[in-house]
Amino acid sequence: MRFLCWCSAALVLTACGGAHRAAAKDPFADNTSAPLAVQDGGVYASSSWATIRIISFAGVDGSRVPAYVVVPRASGRHPAVLFLHGSGGTRRDLIFEAALLAKRGAVTMTISQPNDVLTYRPLIVNARRALDVLDARSDVDPKRIGVVGFSLGAQTAAILVGDDPRPKDAGIIGGRGTDVALYWIRRTHADLFFQAGTHDAVVPHAQLVALEQAAPGHPRVRWYDAPHAVTAPIRRDQLAWQAAELGLR
Repeated sequence: MRFLCWCSAALVLTACGGAHRAAAKDPFADNTSAPLAVQDGGVYASSSWATIRIISFAGVDGSRVPAYVVVPRASGRHPAVLFLHGSGGTRRDLIFEAALLAKRGAVTMTISQPNDVLTYRPLIVNARRALDVLDARSDVDPKRIGVVGFSLGAQTAAILVGDDPRPKDAGIIGGRGTDVALYWIRRTHADLFFQAGTHDAVVPHAQLVALEQAAPGHPRVRWYDAPHAVTAPIRRDQLAWQAAELGLR
């Protein structure tokens, strides 16, 4: 299979060099001295409480990562949350969720990830560089950064929070328990909230459960009468949890 949601044994070895070697060398390391080269494409939309700006930044191997940043009107330093779409998606997929959280006072970002890749590395490096962009903003509190991922984005989030210590929390919606995701989520110190549908026809139930059970501590887990989707109840509960975790109103 071409996409990471159907992770094969060969993909696992390519992505992390084998579990026994992953601890010795970070397979998702990037050149942190490489310029982010953020480009601002102007305003996409605005309201009385926030502005959505079109941006892009330097991603893995010289690529460009398209993104939206939703910035609250209120001054000061805010928590920040990165939203990661599922397979076949774009930065538009979770912009509604990002805007709703920005209304509560967070700087939020959605990014477009490559959809036809053979390893997790491009996804994780791009996500880490997105965190770099948020971390560098003067209106972001670097101690209050969260991540929300759906489907392939949930796998990305699970790996990201095991590899990068910056996220305080991660919302993992409909995430598949691939070998790589299981390996890395066991190493996270972030607070976790797993959400999944009991009628998910895309990710097998056993895979959903495996990812939840691999997480350390006592993560929050909630099942919904839902398919493989970010439904209104899932959205409501995730945003409320993020607000509580990051000290939003």
